[in-house]
Amino acid sequence: MNIPPRPQTHRITSEVPEHLLEAFQHTLTEFFANAHGGLTPAQRAAEIRAGDRDRGLDSLLQLVDVAEGVTEQAETVAEFLAGLYNGTDYRFDLTALRALDDDLFEHCLAVLRLDHRPDVEVHRYFPDGQQRWQRIIARWNLDKRPAPEPPPVRGERYQARYVTHSEAPGYRHVTLVVAIDGDPARELPIELHFSAADSEGIARDLVETHRLAWAPREHRDGPIDRKEGERRPLWL
Repeated sequence: MNIPPRPQTHRITSEVPEHLLEAFQHTLTEFFANAHGGLTPAQRAAEIRAGDRDRGLDSLLQLVDVAEGVTEQAETVAEFLAGLYNGTDYRFDLTALRALDDDLFEHCLAVLRLDHRPDVEVHRYFPDGQQRWQRIIARWNLDKRPAPEPPPVRGERYQARYVTHSEAPGYRHVTLVVAIDGDPARELPIELHFSAADSEGIARDLVETHRLAWAPREHRDGPIDRKEGERRPLWL
């Protein structure tokens, strides 16, 4: 009869206060009973992670096949995979997942769980993963899209230039479109949406600023930055 080898053991010594000895022994007994039955939290967590990994690998294979295909949602899936591959160069807006079919959405969640604590980078699950991801990126021209602009820096002052505005007739809220000058990393216009109350406050402050600048002063007539021949605006 073949006798299975005994598992490797480690001796653990611990000093327990006398009044806690009975509770400690009870805990040990319960631990070993659960361990033999595979019921400890650590064992359950390991089983869940193993199941998540298997499901994640299956989902990853499904998503790669979709990204290499021609369906309507293939481009979104390709953007998602590129974001996992290199999130710095290929930013992915998670709200784009809302447009996916339910099954693809669940596949994306499974892959996110797989990549939460990865054994390897996501593309390395495939023998030719590096080349395969590069082909997906090139297929959808993800490498030719403009790089995402950096977020505003707290405390930084930007020189903005007014471009246009948009509004809903009858409503007082407004969206101002401005461009940031002097910073080559910020080429796209920025939309600033203001509520009715904020719009009123901005309008009032702007008018007051111009009115004070055009008010008569000793030794000067009009604003300091007044151009030659410029006259007081009629709207003041």
